[in-house]
Amino acid sequence: MVSEILPSSCRYSSRRLFLFDLGRCFPYNHNPILPAFKKRRTELYLKSWNAYLSAFMVILIILCVPVMSQAGPSKKITKTKIIKYIPKIPSEKREGSCWTNSNIIQRSDVWRCMIGNEIFDPCYTAQDKTTIVCDAKPDIKKPSGFVLKLTKPLPASDVPNGPSSSASMVELEDGTICDAISGASGATDGVRTERISYSCRMSSKNIVIFGALITGKVWIAEKGILVEQKTNNDLPPMRVKNLRKVKIRTVWQ
Repeated sequence: MVSEILPSSCRYSSRRLFLFDLGRCFPYNHNPILPAFKKRRTELYLKSWNAYLSAFMVILIILCVPVMSQAGPSKKITKTKIIKYIPKIPSEKREGSCWTNSNIIQRSDVWRCMIGNEIFDPCYTAQDKTTIVCDAKPDIKKPSGFVLKLTKPLPASDVPNGPSSSASMVELEDGTICDAISGASGATDGVRTERISYSCRMSSKNIVIFGALITGKVWIAEKGILVEQKTNNDLPPMRVKNLRKVKIRTVWQ
């Protein structure tokens, strides 16, 4: 029994924490081990708390990152936003001429222009009503493209007034940006008859939009992926995958 080994002054009580060392007993308030014990207990508590906190933060990040990354595109589309784009005036200047209104955008102040053998469409009339800006990107906040110094006067506009289904750039419901294609761009899969009207900015996939955009409160586009295939005299060089209709979030005209 402990009471048989310890001196009588070392008997347990509610007020004492005894240490038996070479026949000595220490009351609780004078126990020489107690400060070190308290310090060690505090260190262990802090380490445990830090470990729990770190684990909690890792779990929180894992749960929140997918939600945050999808917050923009996942917003429900109730109405397509239509933006009449007017570019800022950039510093670069080139010489050329415009011979007709844009083939892409049905606006009286947007033009189809040429520098040498290179065609630029659309070329916009800037805010000052006189400067022509070509190769501008509506999704870039800073001035983009270049100023076209006209070598000939602009022709008379032949664009009728009224709403238009045309756009120089669109943003699809998943956030994908697609740019209008000017000139000949017929479908190459041997099945579709609509021309390829927009090329989308996806580095890993050849995503395109076929035909004209469908207007309404929410605009619609027919999107597909062009895949190159081994061809012979019986097969076209490209085939279309994942063809489907998608909602359009934003239209730049």
